[in-house]
Amino acid sequence: MALFIPTWQLPEGVRAAISTSTMPGNLAAHVGAEPSTVIRARRQLVEAAELPVAPHWLRQVHGTDCIHWQGSYLTRSADAIYSNQPKSVCAVLTADCLPILLCSANGEEIAAVHAGWRGLVAGVVAYTLRQFQSPRSHIKAYIGPAISQPAFEVGAEVRQQFVAAGFSPKRFAAGELERYYADLPRLASDQLRQLGLTDITLSQQCTFANPMWFSYRRDHTCGRFASLIWRSS
Repeated sequence: MALFIPTWQLPEGVRAAISTSTMPGNLAAHVGAEPSTVIRARRQLVEAAELPVAPHWLRQVHGTDCIHWQGSYLTRSADAIYSNQPKSVCAVLTADCLPILLCSANGEEIAAVHAGWRGLVAGVVAYTLRQFQSPRSHIKAYIGPAISQPAFEVGAEVRQQFVAAGFSPKRFAAGELERYYADLPRLASDQLRQLGLTDITLSQQCTFANPMWFSYRRDHTCGRFASLIWRSS
């Protein structure tokens, strides 16, 4: 199975790809996998995608920090990475959370965001967009494979945190016993529009329903797949 290539129009010199559960498999070093297996999978990813450099893998913590990557490798925790450097790669690892890829219309600025519900409420998308010099109306967004509304059951306290942060309660379908089903991709899309973006593409891929993606909620113990955007020149 090949890498998943998003149906997303990008400027010349910018490319995007998403790994799957089988190509090249788990890419996370924190889920109990043998380190040698992870290293091998990461090398395979670089070769399969023809990346100009290896990705700078983040230590993701469901926070709001965004690293401005300028060629040196940093070790601090972050949930987003931005670059305006030639031949740079931005990547995040997910397994139900939202991977959001961003690109300026001129192709000079790129970013990748890991946004679970906590990060989305806390503002990781807004913090990442602050790195961009381009006007918000000139930034494109791609919301990658994530858990879909029918599979994402949450408690009333989660819904309340979203509503308190300005999200629409209409993105929550009522379940039983004060439980709700949250439409995480649409919540992210709404927020991107509120932040000034107009060019937003959703993958329509559900990690829970499709075994080509890792899903923590489905499998409990699982790997992580990578969503990448890079400048090839």
